[in-house]
Amino acid sequence: MKDSTYSIGRNSRRATVATCILAYLLVWGGCSGKKEGAAKRTFPMVAVPTVYNAPQARAEYLAMHYWDHFDFGDTVNIGSAAPVTEQAVVDYISTFPYASYGAVNEGLRHTLSMAERHPAMYAFFTSMMERYLFNLNSSLRNDEYFIPVLEHMLSSVVLDDYHKARPGAILFELQKNRPGTQATDIRYATPSGTKDALSHIPTDYTLAMFHNLDCGNCRELAAAIDASAVIREMQRKKMLTVLSIYHGNDIDGWKKHVSGMPPSWIHGYDCNREIADSATYALRVIPTLYLFRKDRTVVMRDAPLNYVEYFLNSILNPPVAADTNSPQ
Repeated sequence: MKDSTYSIGRNSRRATVATCILAYLLVWGGCSGKKEGAAKRTFPMVAVPTVYNAPQARAEYLAMHYWDHFDFGDTVNIGSAAPVTEQAVVDYISTFPYASYGAVNEGLRHTLSMAERHPAMYAFFTSMMERYLFNLNSSLRNDEYFIPVLEHMLSSVVLDDYHKARPGAILFELQKNRPGTQATDIRYATPSGTKDALSHIPTDYTLAMFHNLDCGNCRELAAAIDASAVIREMQRKKMLTVLSIYHGNDIDGWKKHVSGMPPSWIHGYDCNREIADSATYALRVIPTLYLFRKDRTVVMRDAPLNYVEYFLNSILNPPVAADTNSPQ
């Protein structure tokens, strides 16, 4: 189980959908089907026109048209047939990585606008989106995809001000240090007492790991980062700095702790308590990885290590552009 800085509901079931999404995109089908105890209903699949013959084009078509044959007015779909509808939501979300963010954003808003016609249906769809896009235990978790859902909820005529308070608070947190924006500076002190900041790190990229002291996942992640061949190569070429940040209160304990961490990293603690008291960074889980450019632009937020390695490898070994002037 992940170590977390605060708790949210953790009773969502994980979804394993890789096989389903590949089949859906390639043959216009899907893996949603008849469910036990779901009134023998199946999800009414939409056929992707043959003109959309590339995975991204198909995914973007589905972002807008996935629910074309679904009856948002029939509450059986969220009653006895709720498992079928829930699986359809999972399959729908699973198309998102194949589409552009703009298409996903537009598709989510369109879907929720159709669900909004019936308050119970809207409540079901927004709760499913939260379960799979925001819950820490979901394998489909993605804050960026959940942001359009929250924005739709805040503008919805279905919800009153009371029921908009929680979505508003979550959105406020998720809007901090989003990918593509310039991050809030991180001011830290090292074990020797020297004070410095993220903005002063000279390398092209900085990988920041926010961690706690009594955290098994933190130790495992630190070891994996230290063993990463691409990270070590980027460090050797002075293209990447690894920065560990502790934002707790036990500074003496932290000094002992970092003595056992990789010496090639910069180790700092939140000396001004900006992260701890002002919540300049929304750290839903610990450990958390952020990847920054030299100008503090956020490249990745709350990113799995393998995603970071894939990106860094593309920097070290950029794809070779095709030579259009070479003979055919």
